[in-house]
Amino acid sequence: MDYSTSDQSWIQIETFGFDHGVPSTLTGALLIDLRDAPLQDPADEPALADRDGTDQDVVGHVMESPRTFTLRSRTANQAQVLLDHNTKSNLIVRVLVGDAEGRTRAVVVGEALAGILTARGIHTSVEHRGLTPPDTQK
Repeated sequence: MDYSTSDQSWIQIETFGFDHGVPSTLTGALLIDLRDAPLQDPADEPALADRDGTDQDVVGHVMESPRTFTLRSRTANQAQVLLDHNTKSNLIVRVLVGDAEGRTRAVVVGEALAGILTARGIHTSVEHRGLTPPDTQK
């Protein structure tokens, strides 16, 4: 399937914090729960504790985790399989990536996942709900 022929986002990635609730969805979504994933948590490092997943030091810290590559690859493959199935009905795939607060690991993994899918020619959009205060989220 050639996803590059459309300007629309075929896969919408949304990062969030479970502490603030799981985003509602009208259709099926692929849910990735990173709360107990074997990824290094920037909150455990005093120098990184106040930073978010857009900070390059935080990105490096999370990406150095031994199983990050496997997690990203498997998730990208799952999203693409779901997309292959959904495009028959012209449905967009939503991938919800969450950690406790939605500020660090979810953001890093969401952006990395978008990079992999984009490299495969799949139009992808990313929204980070955990980077805005919970009271301003829709």
